[in-house]
Amino acid sequence: MVANVFRGPHSLYRRYQALLERTATAAGFALVVALALKGMAVYPDNWVVVLGIGIAVLGLRWPLAAYGAAVVAMTYPIFTINFYLAVLFVAVAALGYRHFVHFLGATALVLATPLLAQYHLHWLVPVLGGLWWGGVAGAWIGGLAAVWGKLIGGMAGMNTDWLLLAGHTPQAQAIAERFQDANSLNTLLLLVEPFAASSVVLLYNLLQVAGWILAGAFVGGLSSRRWVKYHAPWSVLVVTAGGGLILLAAHVALPYWLVDAAAESGALLDYDPSAPLFSLVVVILVGTLVYTLRESLDLPVAPRRVLRRAGANRQPVMARATPAFSLFKRSAKIKTGASEQSEDLGQPRRPVRVPSQHELPEWEPPQTDSGLIMLEID
Repeated sequence: MVANVFRGPHSLYRRYQALLERTATAAGFALVVALALKGMAVYPDNWVVVLGIGIAVLGLRWPLAAYGAAVVAMTYPIFTINFYLAVLFVAVAALGYRHFVHFLGATALVLATPLLAQYHLHWLVPVLGGLWWGGVAGAWIGGLAAVWGKLIGGMAGMNTDWLLLAGHTPQAQAIAERFQDANSLNTLLLLVEPFAASSVVLLYNLLQVAGWILAGAFVGGLSSRRWVKYHAPWSVLVVTAGGGLILLAAHVALPYWLVDAAAESGALLDYDPSAPLFSLVVVILVGTLVYTLRESLDLPVAPRRVLRRAGANRQPVMARATPAFSLFKRSAKIKTGASEQSEDLGQPRRPVRVPSQHELPEWEPPQTDSGLIMLEID
């Protein structure tokens, strides 16, 4: 009964898998851009809706065009805040456009980090990045997300400690007030100063970023192992829990070691102790559910009915009388091999995951074969 219910959506997903994934990526990227434009309050609300829909439609077929439209749409609001910020934004967008467009889904996930942090969901970024894109990409996604969230928080005048950033959203008005009259040198100082108020604070921020990098690399490196794929979902639960514990240590245990940096920020006094535990539980549950669902959707579609055992419940076939005269007489063919079925066809067959290319063992030459061809000449 359950298989019959999910067979239709599963078959639909396998048929239009590429289109559905492109739609989700384009919609997520357009949503992040639209929310950023709405927060800056430069364009009217109707324009924000039109720009968001236009970016989503372009992303379905032309991701590069969607990325370019998003950069153009974001440049003018940043320019109204500070000219030098707009120049830096365009420079970074132009230099990294190849990677940003190729990993458009990861780009949207990284850009959404400050928005997810408002609901204590920011730990999902390195974990999902590792599960979806592997160890190396997961490390990059985790590091960029950690730096991006700290950068936006520092630009708004907030503390760059993730213990204090969680639960809050940087306001565009605060960014505009700090950068309104800043020249080129002051702009750079305002960007760097929150990270390096002192040497201890700089080390504290670097170690937090390293924790995000390690979590993404750990989850991504183990998610491609065979024992993880063949023992899901419990193996995925272990992997996501390991990544969550790394993030928990980077956020909660680190202030107790770097006491001076924590004392300057007041992290140990102001943060909510239940927030990191909530983030840990969310990472484990959501990461396990998403990965298991993705692996299940990649399986072949189950057959519509179960094949019965050969010979079981077979009704006897009565011999039909041969007509005395037949204008088109066809010779009867005896099928012997095709009518014989194996005994295991009576059992219901479950879908089997086909191993990918990197999971197959490499070919090795036989040890006993010398490779010589012996010829006997009379």
